Amino acid sequence: MINKRILFISAPIGAGHIRAAQAVSQILRDNHACQTELCNVFDFFPPAIGKTILAIYLKILEAFPAIYGTAYGWGNQSRLALLGRELISQLLAKRMLNYINEFQPDVIVCTHATPAGLVAWLKKQGLITIPTAAIITDFIVHRLWVYPEIDCYFVAHPAMVYYLRNHGIAADAIVVTGIPVSNNFSQTSSNAELLAKLSISNDRKNILIMGGGAGVLPIDKILNVCNQIDRPLQLIAVAGKNQALYRKLVQFAATSTHPVKVLGFVDNVHELMSVADLLISKPGGMSSAEALTKAVPLIIFRPIPGQEEANTRFLLDSHVALRADSLPELQGILTRLLFEDNNDLSALCQQAALLGRPNAAADIAKIIAENVNLL
Repeated sequence: MINKRILFISAPIGAGHIRAAQAVSQILRDNHACQTELCNVFDFFPPAIGKTILAIYLKILEAFPAIYGTAYGWGNQSRLALLGRELISQLLAKRMLNYINEFQPDVIVCTHATPAGLVAWLKKQGLITIPTAAIITDFIVHRLWVYPEIDCYFVAHPAMVYYLRNHGIAADAIVVTGIPVSNNFSQTSSNAELLAKLSISNDRKNILIMGGGAGVLPIDKILNVCNQIDRPLQLIAVAGKNQALYRKLVQFAATSTHPVKVLGFVDNVHELMSVADLLISKPGGMSSAEALTKAVPLIIFRPIPGQEEANTRFLLDSHVALRADSLPELQGILTRLLFEDNNDLSALCQQAALLGRPNAAADIAKIIAENVNLL
């Protein structure tokens, strides 16, 4: 038996796209004996272009989020945007073709719209005929994801099916699986064991704050708000790879009223979410899916216009999250959820557990490996 070769193509614009590819790839290797390869679409760009795009993207998110929202909406509505993606695909797709031909995959899986567009262009031109799947890592479909050349779409929830069908994608080419998260998020450990392992007290409410790795979430200001709450709290702040933010948080922790555990880049988010009573974060599709799998309620702080705003609407409508658009509003929500006598927190936990899709990665891997009438 010849093991199938699966090529995943992602993009480093937000870590969720890469983590989705890694989650499915791991199961394909472990459970289906497939050979997998993960690559970054920026590797096919001239080096200076890739670095420039990423730097501009991060700067816009940090300093001019409204501009990003406008561009996101324009791309969803303008015919000119569709022409632009066609020209970009034409310019860059052939740089990808040699890599594809060298690896000779049986299936190509895209976890970002940009590589999906490049692969679709290659198929449209007859340069490849390889079955192709797309894993959408948000709770909404942007129009720049939509290509009739993609053989199978894996989406987070049923409403996304209607959008794709209304834009010309066949119903039997769309599967509702949820957003794939790592198997780690399905692991169970006793709370006491995890608290001891992480050196976290068991007599305080634990608030996990993350999403500031790119400098977008003002974790230092959020910590200051938490410090104004005169109740026993344990704060866990994850700075990611943002060294400047990490140093600032360490300085804050030294004089904080509440204990603050400051972390940089971590690979045990599943454990941190397991002991968290609440998560304060940005509403990225992947981090939200991870939180749902762990049934931890999410407080969304100042979502950026675009997919964050769309993800927020879905999470609020699903009753698994609350939204704070100001620091005083955040303080009020924290006090009400954690210390007032009501059932709001438990209701959020229960709804999150119902909405979580811990088997999404396994379901996607099974379909890719077995080609069940879709690829």
